[in-house]
Amino acid sequence: MANEVLQKVGTQIRFCVAASLSPADAATNWTIGTPTDVALTLSAVANAAARQSAKVDLGATRAAKYELLGCVDFTGETPTAGNTIDYYWAPSTHATAANGNVAGNSGVDAACPDGCTTTGITIAEFVKQCTFIGQLVVTDDGTVQCGIVGTFCPTGRYGQLIVVNSSGDAFEADDVEMHQVLNPIVDEIQ
Repeated sequence: MANEVLQKVGTQIRFCVAASLSPADAATNWTIGTPTDVALTLSAVANAAARQSAKVDLGATRAAKYELLGCVDFTGETPTAGNTIDYYWAPSTHATAANGNVAGNSGVDAACPDGCTTTGITIAEFVKQCTFIGQLVVTDDGTVQCGIVGTFCPTGRYGQLIVVNSSGDAFEADDVEMHQVLNPIVDEIQ
């Protein structure tokens, strides 16, 4: 009998404020199983602003590919149809938050870019040094908006999720609904 390569989903990584997350609608909740939570505060992020997560350890042995799903909520309930939330991966070579980061950033949940050793670096300059994952295209509907962002192959063990709000509206001033999840896509030979 020939071996088959099947795909399964590993332990989900959820970027959120775990103490605040409480999606009101199961239809907009990406959570499966018991995820690994990583701090990412998106409360009140303005249009044209960005936020970076705390650094995450994907593990010494990890999936080669990950699926990213996004979920955001808006303050004015008026995002511009067709605009986007842009997602990037900032790789790192070190477990310590402040070490081995893109542009020498802080490695913590903060406005992006934060604490960079590259003085005066802009969001646009910073994300050019990161891996582009994809975009969540928004509608002008003010409800919580969820969708697939894309898939990517991280090149190393550590990194940070970067979220750039280009929606035309600020995010809701709480973190009740907002969570972004990485689903490891694990190949299994049977």
